[in-house]
Amino acid sequence: MKYLVFVVTALLSITVQAQEYEARSEFFFCSLNEGKTMEDVVAQSEAYGKFSTDMGTKYAQAILTPMHAGDTADYDYILWGTWPDGAAMYEEWGSFVNGYGGWAVGNSGTAPSEEAGSCHRSIAMFNTAVIHNRIPQEQRDERQPIQFTQCSLKNGASMSQLYAQAEKNKEKMDKAGFKGWGIHYFFPYLGFEDVEYDFVQMNHWYSYEARGYMANNWGGFLEENPDVASGMQLLVDCSNTNSYVSQLVFNNL
Repeated sequence: MKYLVFVVTALLSITVQAQEYEARSEFFFCSLNEGKTMEDVVAQSEAYGKFSTDMGTKYAQAILTPMHAGDTADYDYILWGTWPDGAAMYEEWGSFVNGYGGWAVGNSGTAPSEEAGSCHRSIAMFNTAVIHNRIPQEQRDERQPIQFTQCSLKNGASMSQLYAQAEKNKEKMDKAGFKGWGIHYFFPYLGFEDVEYDFVQMNHWYSYEARGYMANNWGGFLEENPDVASGMQLLVDCSNTNSYVSQLVFNNL
């Protein structure tokens, strides 16, 4: 029950101190069906993007494949969908359960006849964009590095304090020349039982060049700015970091 109480508190905090934007996301953990490849997964996602366009729903979908993600024996890839808000989430879900089957039959040349994968776990989360340093679209990779870390607030710490510390860190990172990165916080919503963390922090980079620059220069940056790490350590404990390759397939937001 810890996370249920925390989510209510967190959402109240988010309302008081809004970040860049708030959205909702879903994650499906899937395994390839026999004879299928990741190219088939992408083709199926592209077909669903066309259905979303035809229905006028606000939805985006990316595919995550493990890079350094520990034990991945029970899945090959993750489908990550995002809506701008709750109304868009349930409108898109309604269009899927009530309309996709008929649309796929009528668009057999577009929609694959067989499922590329079987998904056996699904969750939905509140997605809060915290801070970003964006780079032009032409400088971004098609497939980008992304990391997820499980985090819990320390006793007495609040989300408002955490957001404020993140903003302070961003100012110093910008001055240090770190470009092409962002941080989101994901809060449990649907599909969870007992969880041992309060939220999941996502760090992402728009290119592997940006990721490599940060990797090479992060240690020196922390030596010159020790309060960046110490400020966060006073507020939150994070562990179990996993990395993935993220490929945005379509964006109808």
